[in-house]
Amino acid sequence: MFFSNNTKSQPKKTKDHDISQSSFTTYNETPTSHNTAIAVSRQRVSPTYYMSSLERHFREPDSNDYFCKIYREHFMQSFQAMNFCRNLKDVDPKEISKRKVHIPRLEKHKGIDFLPPTFISNYVLALDKKTIVFDLDETLIHCNENTSIPYDILLPIKFPSGDIIEAGINIRPYARECLEELSKHFEIFIFTASHACYANVVLDFLDPENKLIQHRLFRESCVQTEEGLYVKDLRVFANRNLKDLVLVDNAVYSFGYQIENGIPIAPYYYHKSDVELKMLVPYLKSLASARDVREVNRKTFKLHYYPNFESPEDLLEKLFE
Repeated sequence: MFFSNNTKSQPKKTKDHDISQSSFTTYNETPTSHNTAIAVSRQRVSPTYYMSSLERHFREPDSNDYFCKIYREHFMQSFQAMNFCRNLKDVDPKEISKRKVHIPRLEKHKGIDFLPPTFISNYVLALDKKTIVFDLDETLIHCNENTSIPYDILLPIKFPSGDIIEAGINIRPYARECLEELSKHFEIFIFTASHACYANVVLDFLDPENKLIQHRLFRESCVQTEEGLYVKDLRVFANRNLKDLVLVDNAVYSFGYQIENGIPIAPYYYHKSDVELKMLVPYLKSLASARDVREVNRKTFKLHYYPNFESPEDLLEKLFE
């Protein structure tokens, strides 16, 4: 497989031409009675991203529903991943130091003091924007293993060796709309375990004018475990505070070193009815004013609970008690 080594599902040795790291509906719970304190306490003002769908698919499973299968499988993989992360070895500070990148914010242009106050106000706000880091494969797009599988766009990928291979790419529904909306309120970075020769071509297609994505990090910026998994240690962002930074990734082990900065998302392969990114936007926008995004993520996704349970069934009872 040229474009996927499936390390998002299980450890696997990489190959020279392995360039990508590849591997919903919400609801309101309506109380039975508005006259009891219990009913009121259980009423939800609005659906919670990911968690509402996860609960519904486990409480009312439909074995024939595609998204039900996706969510249940993703939860099981996340449960195993969090137990794996419990035993992650600390990264040598020298290794982190070698990977660190200093990403400049907007520079103060000469003469800015003479510009209109509204411009200066917007400029200051831009400096204070929080940062959303997106994974690429199975989060924003899916790369098919061969072009005989239906795809949205065929993109030529040129390897350092000079070989060119065409990749069939499925773009997740609402990917561009999501990036466009969030770029108004946040910095947008991409952090992928894929090779740059592949990822840059895909990202140039998603953001052809280079207006939405401010920075891109690739496989060499990841920490590779002994099992062959690529973990994204967010300490590589030298001049960003972890309280203002989140990572959206379908593989939860990817944020194993900073669990509370992670935002899980069900994986995407091809289904055109997928609305995960559309549902994600309101949750991310709610983080714009958060004092510490980690506090919100911790309360919402409860990933810190996962390693405390021996079985996923016990964990589910705790999550939705």
